Amino acid sequence: MIQTNKIYWADKLGAISAILCIIHCLAVPTFLAMGIGFLSNPIIAFLFIIVAFFSIYKATNGKFTKGINVFLWVAFIGFVISILLEERAEIFEYGMFLFSTSIIIGHFYNMRSCLKS
Repeated sequence: MIQTNKIYWADKLGAISAILCIIHCLAVPTFLAMGIGFLSNPIIAFLFIIVAFFSIYKATNGKFTKGINVFLWVAFIGFVISILLEERAEIFEYGMFLFSTSIIIGHFYNMRSCLKS
């Protein structure tokens, strides 16, 4: 019997969180211009980091054995570096979009590969 009930919830949580992160990053400048500043709180950024770490850890079981696992962890490390250095240069803001998109793609690919096995 093939077991197809792997930890899909972690991949779904990670993909949804990364999508919300992209929406957050795109919407915050607009909200700041309207005078709504609570969304630019650094706690929200750290919340995205914690959710991304937890979902990638659970989806990969903390291992680097497959290529997709390495891809997800590299995307996470790039995401964290981009968030921490966002204030230093504009290039890191674009890095957040790139690495968030990479996390989304990695989670979708991981879900697909889990369905095949």
